[in-house]
Amino acid sequence: MKKLNILLLAFVAFLGITTVMSCSEDDLGDTIFPNVDKPLDRTMGTFPLDTFIKKHMLEPYNMKFIYRMEDIGADMQKNLVPASYDKSVQLAVLTKYLWLDVYKKLAGEKEVFLKKNAPRIIHVIGSAAYNDDGSRTVGVAEGGVKITLMETNKLNVNEIEGTYGLNNLFFHTMHHEFAHILDQTFQRPTAFDQISAALYDAAGWADKHDSVQCSLGFVTPYGSSANREDWVEVLSCYVTWDQERWDQILSTAKSDWEDVEFTLDSFEVRYPGAYDEQSLLSAGILPKSKYDRDSVGYLHQLSSLEYKLARKIIKRDADGYAQTDSLGNCIMDTEHWDNVDGSEVILTKLDMVRQWLKTNWDIDLDELRKEVQSRQYMTDASGNFVRDAAGNYVNRLTQPYENNPSKTLIEYLNEEIEGYKKLYEEALKNK
Repeated sequence: MKKLNILLLAFVAFLGITTVMSCSEDDLGDTIFPNVDKPLDRTMGTFPLDTFIKKHMLEPYNMKFIYRMEDIGADMQKNLVPASYDKSVQLAVLTKYLWLDVYKKLAGEKEVFLKKNAPRIIHVIGSAAYNDDGSRTVGVAEGGVKITLMETNKLNVNEIEGTYGLNNLFFHTMHHEFAHILDQTFQRPTAFDQISAALYDAAGWADKHDSVQCSLGFVTPYGSSANREDWVEVLSCYVTWDQERWDQILSTAKSDWEDVEFTLDSFEVRYPGAYDEQSLLSAGILPKSKYDRDSVGYLHQLSSLEYKLARKIIKRDADGYAQTDSLGNCIMDTEHWDNVDGSEVILTKLDMVRQWLKTNWDIDLDELRKEVQSRQYMTDASGNFVRDAAGNYVNRLTQPYENNPSKTLIEYLNEEIEGYKKLYEEALKNK
């Protein structure tokens, strides 16, 4: 093989010499390569989306948005489904509005920042990629060049939060994977890697409960899988989580939590109806009695299909019963806590991310967060988030667009696609 490589190099060198000599003798003009950029075919059903991608991604950022799933670009070991055309349209429009336009507005170099750092390929897949440990992959970044987004067929503009909300499926993933790309250019501080160095668990993170892990200083269980994942999870969670959810994580992280083995026989009747029996029945576990909620706990299922109970570490009597104060509240067993305030650890990590983003990229993390969330949720004249009667933030995408109240924001964002669709329909008539 080594000999063959040498021969090939010699042959290429020879061709290079003859090419230079030919160019010196012949007038070939400015270039020997013709412009092969052909206009898109207006009679193609995908013309509207292809035109949008070309105008807003390919031409300004040299970015391909591939929605026709390519086997060679996907995990061949997974059973994957292509994204539907309509869902791909929605994701492309929202990618521009909630991600590209945000960085274009706030990054120090504006459009230049995205030209330099944006991934060259966004590959869209309709289904999730399920892993052997029971977890599912919702996004992948490859070498700073490509981001793969899964579960596009579950996109629903009416849901921003939740397991299948826009943030969890797409925009948390986008900020997460893009942070990996930025980290490859200006690496995170080495001091960050040391904060939780002894706690990372690449193999077992999927079986860890959120509350247990945040008490250790991780914003998510996946963040506890490795230092590089911890870094980008802090950034992406802070940007996409609303303040209420972020505060809730910090509050939970102030207490110490434990994961204990769960068997129904080990818990006696104390607080009836504390847990969801139906989930246990569905898993084939028939409860013989009600179970205990003496320490604000949560059942969670492991990849083995067994259950564990994540609960605050509280004081108990000799029989294991919770000790309570005069008001009936559980007494925290602070003597057996690990003396680490998980919320302080998380905030320390967040401050490192904040400084890194400003120093290296001239991006204000808090402004980035505000811009992302104010595009998702309604705000008042003072910039404060508006809440509905139930106390929830109001989805801006589905509300009337302020400049044209006859349309919702998502309908306004889709107007360009609708315009291209009319061109397609006219071309089809004249074909």
